[in-house]
Amino acid sequence: MATAAKAIDTDSIRRAVELADLNALRTALYQNSGDEEIAALPAAAQMSEGQKSLLKERAVEWLADNAGAVDLPEPPEEELRRLMTMLSGEMTDVEFEARRDLPAFRAVPCAVEWEGEKPEIPEGFRIVIIGSGPAGIAAGVQCELLGLPYLLLDRQPEAGGTWTINRYPDVRVDTPSITYEYSFEKLYPWGEHFNRGEDVREYLQHVSRKYGVMANSRFSHDVTGAVFDERRNVWRLDVETPGGREEIVANVVITACGTFANAQLPDIDGVQEFGGQIIHPSAWPEGLDLTGRRVAIIGNGSTGVQLLSAVAERAGHVSVVQRTPQWISPREKYGAPIEPELAWLNENMPGYWNWSRYTATMPLFDIDRLQRVDREWQAQGGKVSKANDDLRAFLTSYIRQETGGREDLIEKLVPDYAPMSRRPVVDNGWYRALTRDNVELLSGSVGRFTKSGFVMADGTERDFDVVIAATGFDVLKYLWPTRYKGLEGQDLHDTWDAGDGPRAYLSMMVPQFPNLFMLYGPNSQPLTGGTGLPQWWLIWASYAAQCVMRMLKEQKGRVDVRPEAFERYNRELDAEAQNWLQMTPEGGIEKNYYVNREHRRLQVNAPWLSPDYHRMCTVVNWDDLELS
Repeated sequence: MATAAKAIDTDSIRRAVELADLNALRTALYQNSGDEEIAALPAAAQMSEGQKSLLKERAVEWLADNAGAVDLPEPPEEELRRLMTMLSGEMTDVEFEARRDLPAFRAVPCAVEWEGEKPEIPEGFRIVIIGSGPAGIAAGVQCELLGLPYLLLDRQPEAGGTWTINRYPDVRVDTPSITYEYSFEKLYPWGEHFNRGEDVREYLQHVSRKYGVMANSRFSHDVTGAVFDERRNVWRLDVETPGGREEIVANVVITACGTFANAQLPDIDGVQEFGGQIIHPSAWPEGLDLTGRRVAIIGNGSTGVQLLSAVAERAGHVSVVQRTPQWISPREKYGAPIEPELAWLNENMPGYWNWSRYTATMPLFDIDRLQRVDREWQAQGGKVSKANDDLRAFLTSYIRQETGGREDLIEKLVPDYAPMSRRPVVDNGWYRALTRDNVELLSGSVGRFTKSGFVMADGTERDFDVVIAATGFDVLKYLWPTRYKGLEGQDLHDTWDAGDGPRAYLSMMVPQFPNLFMLYGPNSQPLTGGTGLPQWWLIWASYAAQCVMRMLKEQKGRVDVRPEAFERYNRELDAEAQNWLQMTPEGGIEKNYYVNREHRRLQVNAPWLSPDYHRMCTVVNWDDLELS
């Protein structure tokens, strides 16, 4: 229902339009006005200055007359596809399926609903969701929509997942806020273009409360083990609670533990001898004062890069330990507040927020061109491909610019592997901080700790009061440390360890472990990102929900993936992975956490193009599953 817009003058409207994404503005304006002259305009990158002026003037005129006073119904599928095509070009049916919910016109995009009459839910039937981070909350919302009884358990004292445990200085998302949100919670009033961790945590708790998930959640409940009872077709969970140990029974278990759950601490000789503080950012002490202190930051991944500027402003001296250089890139408006005029436009021009979500996500569908090796290009002297080499040149120039051309830093900072082969790191003033008088860069690895500091592998010795171990998480320890025992007492971790590491079917299911679904399991989010991680949370949750719905309709007690389907899927996955940059010498396969280096296989991400994986997860192949 439209509401009257807050009074605003034409100059303010004009400022809002100047801040707008022109592609989103054009599409929303056409959707509202039907102005064919606007539809005929090219994409913003191809617009002349005259065409841009025309678009902006028409938008100002329309907003002056209609802001906040028009309802925009959900467009029929044919119209939606036409609008998408107008904005981003022709697409296949599979591509349209994957993109259809990105503008979020539907009330709850990506979720599934009952078809026909809802079956009777057996007395005592219950789903247990483990983890109250973004994926667990998404699963809870899906259960709420279907009216499925569920209980959510989390070992932390509050909802938020990784945003609960990570509270270090300047922690924030590294993707635009408008894409790091649930598509069913419309027009959330974010404060910044890339929001801070505390704001994301507050958002997740808001969603959990609003959609009924919080009422079904139990915090400080740590699931330490789970055994499948084959006679009753239920999981028996061993849970540590504030009141002691408790057994909780579940017909279905959905794990949403995340991949950034198990901190990876330094395994370095002498670490126990160090007399100062060693801090992992996921356990940041409240009220820690670094003023005037000697600090080391080990690591230059996303966390280490976010931390440095804030630490350097207070510390007396900071030594940054860089084992492997990273490609670190700028993001427009990173750290900047959302302008009031832009917030007004989101709220008062129907469709603008929706199409802004779409345009912000669309580049993810084109990333694969940066992640494929072009052998013909290499034969002509190129390193990877024209697109990747162009990106390398840009990022190398950025390093030179941000360090003020300091050759002593540049030679240490430029990686010897291709960009986009590892998780992209967003610059938070890291390069510039390295040029401060109180900051030094130490290249290489720490050889051993001493009582007062550490010695680098090259013999360089430094003393410290505090060592910040920004050494990341053990991303190969899925579901750890909980032990799951499936059919015939088979232990999930032992099964993975006996093979070539964690594997799953569609990242979600493992044979012999019925009624167990993993959200963000092995080989989950596609390398290209595609629809963006928040969409995948909902897609994975809806896949599990479809399996539960089928169980209930057919009055079955179990659903399991067939072993032959599991093996076939993983053979195809491994074969497809070989086509990607991450699995090549150019992509630094030997030092890439996407890769299980022991078994030389892609581990964290899926090698599928996003539209293909989207279809696999939304159109259930029942022939691959066994219900009994």
